[in-house]
Amino acid sequence: METTRVSSKGQVVIPKAVRDALGIQAGTVLNAEAKDGVVVLRPVRKERRLPTPEEIDRIAGRLSRPGPYPTNKEEEDAVAETFRREWSK
Repeated sequence: METTRVSSKGQVVIPKAVRDALGIQAGTVLNAEAKDGVVVLRPVRKERRLPTPEEIDRIAGRLSRPGPYPTNKEEEDAVAETFRREWSK
């Protein structure tokens, strides 16, 4: 078990072995709570989220393509033609 001290400013140094074990780095945000007479520190993990429709529209607007998009039928025909061309050799 590692030990540490509380400074006059209330600061605590988390021992390196503990930081390494939990992946805590400089700038990591911690939740602190008192639970049953014990101080509990937990790293705040960033939650992954799906982009909103507005974010998708904003990003998709950057993906320009000249001309209209092909229809499903046109894509299927192009794949079939490529297949025929490649396999007829």
